[in-house]
Amino acid sequence: MLYFPEFSLRGSGLHLSSYTTLTAILLIFNVFSIVCKEEEWPVGLPHSEIILPAFDDPDTPGAYFDFSAGELVFGEEGKARGDIYLDRTFISGNPALGVELHDGMANSLLYEPAAPDLGSDQWKRPQGDTPARVAIYNGHTLWVLTGEKCYGKLKIRDVESNENVTSYLNIKIEWTYQPDGSNELHAVSLASETDGTNTAS
Repeated sequence: MLYFPEFSLRGSGLHLSSYTTLTAILLIFNVFSIVCKEEEWPVGLPHSEIILPAFDDPDTPGAYFDFSAGELVFGEEGKARGDIYLDRTFISGNPALGVELHDGMANSLLYEPAAPDLGSDQWKRPQGDTPARVAIYNGHTLWVLTGEKCYGKLKIRDVESNENVTSYLNIKIEWTYQPDGSNELHAVSLASETDGTNTAS
């Protein structure tokens, strides 16, 4: 006859049921973590990460980010088609293109996939040559109404300050862009791909 000893640690007061409960708790926690894990990007839309240098950086003077092209542009070219730039401790919209900004606070890039109504007074708008500006906070998201009047969204992932911590030398952002003109971060439909309208690159 085979004999299987009872599984218990009598000295510690722990029994098999205690280990079963602990294992179940750990399993539930792991499943919950996977379910709640933030998706990195909206599926089917242009997206990437960039390092945006300060506008007055002598090595990269006049740097803008152009959402529609997904690239940095500089100087006069930047002024002609760039949407946003880093101005000390602010992200500023290009006033020449009428770029507007809305602080989405510290959220996931995919939280609230529809842009806020343009009637909201939370949108920052340019006034003549004075740009729309939003203060930079690590972890915040930002909606951008671009020069093409399409919506982009970014999340500030990291910042690098100067020695006196009075301005930022550069910021790392994740970004995405909706090229079809709608205010929602959804994939471009097959219909728009075949009827000649804008599509995601």
